[in-house]
Amino acid sequence: MMTTQTPPVLSGGMPLIGHLREFRTDPVTLMKRGYEQHGNVFAIRMLNSTIAIVSGAENNRTYFMETDKALNVNEPLEFLRQAFGEAAITSPPEKYKNERPLLQSLFSRAKMVGYIRAMQAEVEAWIEQLGEAGTINISDEMIQLTKAVAGHAFIGPSYKDELPSAFWDDYTVISRSIDPILPPNWPLPKFIRRDRARERMLTVFHQIVGARLANPDQYEDMIQLLATTPLKDGTMLTVDQIAEWFLGLMFAGHETTAGQAAWTVIQLLQNPAYLATVQGEIDRFVPVGTQIDGGVMRHLTHIYLAINETTRMRPSAEILFRLVKEPLELDGYTIPVGWRLMVNAANSHNEATAFSNPEQYDPLRFSSERGEGKNSFKIMGFGGGMHKCTGMNFAKNEMAIIVALLLQQFDLELLTPNPTIYRGLGASRPSEALIRYRRKI
Repeated sequence: MMTTQTPPVLSGGMPLIGHLREFRTDPVTLMKRGYEQHGNVFAIRMLNSTIAIVSGAENNRTYFMETDKALNVNEPLEFLRQAFGEAAITSPPEKYKNERPLLQSLFSRAKMVGYIRAMQAEVEAWIEQLGEAGTINISDEMIQLTKAVAGHAFIGPSYKDELPSAFWDDYTVISRSIDPILPPNWPLPKFIRRDRARERMLTVFHQIVGARLANPDQYEDMIQLLATTPLKDGTMLTVDQIAEWFLGLMFAGHETTAGQAAWTVIQLLQNPAYLATVQGEIDRFVPVGTQIDGGVMRHLTHIYLAINETTRMRPSAEILFRLVKEPLELDGYTIPVGWRLMVNAANSHNEATAFSNPEQYDPLRFSSERGEGKNSFKIMGFGGGMHKCTGMNFAKNEMAIIVALLLQQFDLELLTPNPTIYRGLGASRPSEALIRYRRKI
């Protein structure tokens, strides 16, 4: 029999706004304080909403497996739908199920071959322009590099000619408007700027899509795939829909990966013993002149373990929301209809019962011998269940190539020993992190 007891509300909420201020300024401390007081299930209040906060592999499993059943993912994503339109992950459940096979085909193994070539080309071009020696802010550099990779992989090598100079500025405007708390249709300045930027970008995408449709034999890229591949029910995407798909895909293709890539490099430099292991792997399998393909990447075991550990310790996506549509029982509490339900990395990724010495950087915890990552619901960095990020392998491969080629070419020194985490309302990333580099050859 289902209990009627709701989760305990965390102390410290303010009149009217509840825990909103703390959630916006320091959500990790808020999550950890709740865990210390109440364990894996507790509640906070924000404005007129009550939000149940859960963590732990089994609660995460319920969260992801009940999505589109007892839990609704669509309504909490309204802030993304206002930014990018209704496409793929922002679509209602039935529409998403109809679109998902197309989304999966975009990131199939066959397509990944071309994406890997694009990744190598853009990373090598970035490395070449760095020169022989110098200093970079790795956080800013990864934002620019992941934009270039997304443009080349999704639009093709001519992306620089097809995207106007102000194009990425508009993505920055949209990124700064991301806000899962405030109603996204309020006439606030940041939302007005978002809508204007979105219209400008859609105009650009309409032009690019139109060129592909008018000259189908001249292109072989993701837009062409979207234009020629039917959905599950046999229908085709319209030009307007293709433009909205690209608006979201290009954003997802760089926004979260940039922070994770920067943190992966930073954490390797902070841990010289493991860095030496990774360097040996690169020297053996990625010597200068190597054409990277799937065969090469299968040998980069220690790089991928480092990426997994960075996903655990420094996730770009730290929280995920759902709306409760049917009462749901978790750890002896009932989450009522109308509440929001949130999983968070701060607690799940640092549970001592799930990870040995979770405060320590230890990529080998994810090795097959130790197997701390066998239960995929311990980690929520790429989601889970039906809505698990279909671009996960794209992102991990991109990060692996960045690390491999950067350490192939340069000796690196971290000049900012302990960068902090910059948290907006979208993806988190490192604060300024200066790295001195000197070319090896």
